[in-house]
Amino acid sequence: MIHSIGKGAAMTEYIPCQPQGDEAHPDYRLRARGEFSRIGWACFAMMALAQGGALLLMLLCQFLAMRGSRFMIAFMQSDWFQWVITDVATYGLGLPLLLLILRPVPMPPAAPRRRVTAKQFGALVLVSYAVVYLTNLLGLGVNAAISALRGEQAGEPLQDMVASSNPWIIFLFGVLLAPFLEEWVFRKLLLLRLSPWGEPVAIFGSAFLFGLFHGNFGQFFYAFAVGAIFAYVALRTGGIRYTIALHFLVNLLGMTVAQAVEGSMVLTALYGYAILAIVVVGTIILWRHRKKIHLREGTSPIPAEEKRGLFLGNGGMIAMMALSAVLMLYVAFLS
Repeated sequence: MIHSIGKGAAMTEYIPCQPQGDEAHPDYRLRARGEFSRIGWACFAMMALAQGGALLLMLLCQFLAMRGSRFMIAFMQSDWFQWVITDVATYGLGLPLLLLILRPVPMPPAAPRRRVTAKQFGALVLVSYAVVYLTNLLGLGVNAAISALRGEQAGEPLQDMVASSNPWIIFLFGVLLAPFLEEWVFRKLLLLRLSPWGEPVAIFGSAFLFGLFHGNFGQFFYAFAVGAIFAYVALRTGGIRYTIALHFLVNLLGMTVAQAVEGSMVLTALYGYAILAIVVVGTIILWRHRKKIHLREGTSPIPAEEKRGLFLGNGGMIAMMALSAVLMLYVAFLS
């Protein structure tokens, strides 16, 4: 399955660009902490500007609407409003700042591209959705506990947006644009910059940031889990074309198809049985291949057990975790 992407020994021979030269960087730990911190600050800046920018854009729209702009009044009342504001703030304002802050962190070339067979891709789809479904149960459990504490339903921003939006708008923003942009940021810009320090920390780091960036408890767990799978696939295939396709299908099944069948009891039941079958088969595939998945540590002299601590224990990552925690608590208890 995942471990067998590519043929022969060529897949196992590739070693990504590693940190070079004790004479230039005698303290690998200092260098690692510095790069990890800059990555954390870049994500913090993007997330902060996305949130702040969205608020400012909403205030600007409200100002124009109050001044009598018919276009703005209609826009604010439409299903497009929240989706457009969110994406413009995130990728129009936040993304350029992330790119600017990341520039000093070297990004090694990706592995040589490897093709995935139709059978392998089908297995990856099943595994990805099974992992999303099972880890989403954790998010639902946390939200249920929060709902019990506050005496009302905990905030679930994505679910609320999907429930109140036109299906074609959901398809455009949630199924087409989101996979392309998120894979480019998290499985290319961030993953490749982390890869010289070893695949375990690269996969963990990019997936953890992907989970944090969603900014709510309901999405954190499954975003982290499926982000790890997508990161592994990106490293093994040398690009993000397959992860974009996987992301597209996961979002299509979980957002557009789920909404489309809501009006029919028969279709809803069939959809439920199909999801159950996907989860069972995907879980079996992952379990059967679990021991065949091997991660390369890289060649830096830092012990493997230290790398995760270095990744988490720096100013940039602490700031990113704090910002995400504040947003998660706000969404959970105040929204």
